[in-house]
Amino acid sequence: MKAWLLLLLLAGSAQAETLFEYGRQCAEQVTEVPAFDCMAGEEIPITVDGKPVPPQPAPATCDRPSLLPQHDAGSQGQCVPGSRALVLRDDATAQISAVCRKQVARPAGSPLFDEINLVSHNLKNGKTCWFTAKAASPLAADRGIDGRRVPSPSTLKPVPRGAEPASPPADKVWLTPAQVANSQPACVHCHDSGPFMYSPYIAQTTKLPGDPFGFYEPKAIGEDFKKAWASLHAFGITTRGNTCTACHRMGNMNSCRVAMDQSTGRAPQEGGDAWSKAFPQSHWMSPGNLHSRAQWDEQFSESLKKLAACCADPQGPGCQVVEYGPSRPRDRR
Repeated sequence: MKAWLLLLLLAGSAQAETLFEYGRQCAEQVTEVPAFDCMAGEEIPITVDGKPVPPQPAPATCDRPSLLPQHDAGSQGQCVPGSRALVLRDDATAQISAVCRKQVARPAGSPLFDEINLVSHNLKNGKTCWFTAKAASPLAADRGIDGRRVPSPSTLKPVPRGAEPASPPADKVWLTPAQVANSQPACVHCHDSGPFMYSPYIAQTTKLPGDPFGFYEPKAIGEDFKKAWASLHAFGITTRGNTCTACHRMGNMNSCRVAMDQSTGRAPQEGGDAWSKAFPQSHWMSPGNLHSRAQWDEQFSESLKKLAACCADPQGPGCQVVEYGPSRPRDRR
């Protein structure tokens, strides 16, 4: 009997956290996320050769595709019109950013979305929470998440079912912490430089908070995230006097392996058209690049080479590792 009770207790302790348990920690340690309406967000333009495309059909390639790969069954790629971005909070204490994504083309004004990604970040302690909602697979134009009634995933008290008839229960919309933590690629794998990612896609809007050098603790909250991301250690890489990292960090995971090349013309961006591959569009770092190619090379090419070498070997000559806390860069020379 004692052995049976012990096994029962161990099984209970190993259960994954509920959405409410994780959301309550996020509300306490980061900030409470309000319910919101995706349709109140700013629509992210989709253009081909600088011209807006109609809502349907979705083009196969576009000028500024979404960085997030879209491989779900039924997805029509990274150039589907109608996605929207929102900033739900951006002040000296906390930042909340959400992107309501369409992966299937729908008529103009359709409130249906296929995925919602939300990042909640505390500027005082660096703690960051991750929430995702996904439409049922396979995706289809006549169904999806009703973006007009998105419940809060992060509250201090559970909302009784039926108490908010305008919104469905949160756990019927948002994935569980375990589902988000174990998704591939892991959120932190791409968000390795900080909580919010810049791209030409999202930069078409005004809905992107910034904290390029602030404290960043991507897996400080939630047991499922701590377990799933235990082997993932996000840190920044730089070199002395580097012109690239004068504006932002360079993360050691996706930023080193993919984003650095995509943003500097070394590799094409998935979903990008011919226009996106031509200079200066191909070199979207630094933002608002008005340089000639010769000027860009003069200012950034040597720094880029040094960063690439340090991405390959963070302990190499001249490389500095930047921990995302109060510590200073450590020179490995």
